[in-house]
Amino acid sequence: MWSSFKRYFVVLVMIMVLYTFSVILRTSVRPDDGLQGLYKELDFRSSLLERKVSAPKCSKKTNVAFLKVHKAGSTTVMNIFIRFALRNDLNMVLPRRSNGSGFNYLGYGKTIDRKNIIPLPGNETYNILCNHVVYNKEAFDSVMPSDSVYVAIMREPKSHFISAASYYGFIPVLKKVFPELRNASAGILLDRFLREFSRRGDNANRGLAYVNNRQSFDFGIPQTMFRNKLDISSYIQKLDREFPLVMIMEYFDESLVLMKRLLCWDLQEILYVPLNINKGKKKNPVQLPESSEKFLHFFDYADFQMYDHFQKRFKDQVKLQGPDFHDEVNTFKDIKDQVTKFCQSKPLSNRSLTVGPTKWNSKYNLTSEDCKEMMLPELQMMRMLIDSANARYSDWLRVQALNSSPR
Repeated sequence: MWSSFKRYFVVLVMIMVLYTFSVILRTSVRPDDGLQGLYKELDFRSSLLERKVSAPKCSKKTNVAFLKVHKAGSTTVMNIFIRFALRNDLNMVLPRRSNGSGFNYLGYGKTIDRKNIIPLPGNETYNILCNHVVYNKEAFDSVMPSDSVYVAIMREPKSHFISAASYYGFIPVLKKVFPELRNASAGILLDRFLREFSRRGDNANRGLAYVNNRQSFDFGIPQTMFRNKLDISSYIQKLDREFPLVMIMEYFDESLVLMKRLLCWDLQEILYVPLNINKGKKKNPVQLPESSEKFLHFFDYADFQMYDHFQKRFKDQVKLQGPDFHDEVNTFKDIKDQVTKFCQSKPLSNRSLTVGPTKWNSKYNLTSEDCKEMMLPELQMMRMLIDSANARYSDWLRVQALNSSPR
């Protein structure tokens, strides 16, 4: 009898354990779970961002829209997407013009419009979008396939502001605006400007398109919302749902490995040699006085709100990866250093680099041609792509005309 009771008790305990586990599974995602629930709903944990090498290989994503945010490391990422498109014979969304000011933009200060992009032959579809353009979900969806993955990048707002001010010639302009400070440092000039802007408010917001909340503008936030806390918060939640990954420039290599896992790409497909680097910035870095911080937060309020949100989300996503993520990042950095050293060595012609196999990649050869593609200036590469796409479409039109003409 005692033996029968023990068996009954064991069976009862097993039933209770199974029931409890099933309840946990059913209630693991609730509407009020916040970002954690959102990540699970996006299936990051189970299939995209926590994928292990030992797990069955997932399907490589070839339809990707990358939001190329100004002065945020986006030129390097763009080069990665272009090379991926070329290697896999994919169609890119490209502007019609191959010359003139802003020819490389899909939308100069505005979102994408089909009349401004090169059409495709027949019933072909676009696969990769990675040129400068202002984000608008409906406009992007009208061009890209429904299964496209949306990726973007952001940069810490203070360093972004300084970089943009230096790159776009804002500091020489300030010397004319404040002639009494023409011999002052760039940091002092920017400090004076930020104080004046804070005092005068939005009436001073003219001609500042590339330095005032430019990242938020690229994400499609209207200028009228730049300092509206509720509107910005609502828009951020919208972007959170639409972009499964917003890369963070300060964690650039980590961002690329996360993107690799999300898109199920191979390690060699995210290799790069840094592009668009301001070589003079390390010699004479611009230093903003600490007293400028509160004025900068007012000036770039939307960018700070955006960055705080997506940096936190990025770190949460990294935590979901487990300890092997950092192992892959370190491996990637080692290989990237080998590739950079090889590509920057002289002479480069007719040479190759053999990258040995690791847990994260198979053995492969990197050629001098690969290096040239990684180091080709953006505008030069864009002209080649545009000319090639225009010629291909023109050839298709000629064939169509011949086939439809009376015989």
